Amino acid sequence: MGVCGYLYTPAYAPWPEEELAWLKAHGADPLWHDWGSRAYLEELLQEVARGSVQQVLLVRLADLGDQVEEVHGRLLQIQQAGIRLSLVSADGLQTPSTPSDWIPLLAEIPHHLQSRRLRQRQAQSRLAGKPPPGPPPFGYRREGGRYVPDCRQAPIVQDFFQHFLRYGSLRQAVRFIAEKHHKHISVATGRNWLLNPVYRGDLAYADGTVLRDTHPALLSRTEAAQIDRWLKRNQGIPRRSASASRALAGLVHCRTCGGLLRIVQTTPGKGKQNGSSYLYLRCQACRYSLRYAEVLQEVIRQVCEQLPHRAQNLDWQALDRTRQQLQAQIQANSERLRQLEALQQSGLMDEPSLAQRCYQLRAETARLAQKLEQLPPAQLTQTIQTLSIPPFWQDLSESERRTYLREFLRGVEVDSTGAVRLLFAFDP
Repeated sequence: MGVCGYLYTPAYAPWPEEELAWLKAHGADPLWHDWGSRAYLEELLQEVARGSVQQVLLVRLADLGDQVEEVHGRLLQIQQAGIRLSLVSADGLQTPSTPSDWIPLLAEIPHHLQSRRLRQRQAQSRLAGKPPPGPPPFGYRREGGRYVPDCRQAPIVQDFFQHFLRYGSLRQAVRFIAEKHHKHISVATGRNWLLNPVYRGDLAYADGTVLRDTHPALLSRTEAAQIDRWLKRNQGIPRRSASASRALAGLVHCRTCGGLLRIVQTTPGKGKQNGSSYLYLRCQACRYSLRYAEVLQEVIRQVCEQLPHRAQNLDWQALDRTRQQLQAQIQANSERLRQLEALQQSGLMDEPSLAQRCYQLRAETARLAQKLEQLPPAQLTQTIQTLSIPPFWQDLSESERRTYLREFLRGVEVDSTGAVRLLFAFDP
């Protein structure tokens, strides 16, 4: 036994693949890895006492114990045995030999131990479904190790969500809460509110894991799915058009040049009797304008006529099978969680392993539920039938028309003659 390696990982930490690879790359054989216990460390010290080890490889000196005194004592034991000790990292191998080499390494031990204890406490809180460290998000406060809605802040957040769901405009929602509640936030903060899982009753951690239903939500699952669809539809639309109130804003392109047609409002001069304004769709490159109302009516007519036929491009049976499979997997995970609780009560599974497995199952369930929510709504066929009725569109506001058009259309192509061609979201 010449060169041996040792690595310690706390019980709640992830598997250290990178650190194990460093030790193996520098010839550590055997490589002892303790995960939450110190069984292999005692075996290493016994081999050191026998003199069968020539060199010990570590990632950090703090791996030799949980207290500074333990680390110093075991480090002295290795040195008194005349064994060379080296530290490995991504930069290579470091073998301290002089006091000036040891001083900074020994000074790092208390910091490494404190950092490990802090990470372990955070990991235990994470496995227990408790909020991450730091101040709670706006709208919540901490109570009993979890988030609860703040009675003064939560209504502001809920009004922000309701305004965005009604009009689909982020900037308008930001201005709305500034006018109504005198709460001034940036557009970037508003977008973070829309995307933050905490308002949906979930917790997101630094490792990317999301746990569902950990605290009361300020946004229902149905509303959250609608917000996700809004944001997804607005990705391919210019920012100003995405916030515009007009139904065709950001959707109409010129078939000749491919440019986006702008919505222009004109008002007759002061000397004219009729003071009503007119809306036009104008192509700057090809220099033509179309009456907005005429294009909108033609778009609605074609939607009513073509939408049921274009929707047949969707494989409804495949969507139903996918939905059923995801629901079955979620149900199976729920059953496994109940079985783990029974194992804990019977004492057949230790608490750290049980907490880790429950955490993994809850994280997997959250991923499956997110996939399920991203599927088209189950009542989509009924919505399509309703949208095929022309009188239905006449009773809608511009914002409501915009909602349905962006739900089903990728774009609208026009030319200088006013001919309209629809690009449906179902089209391949």
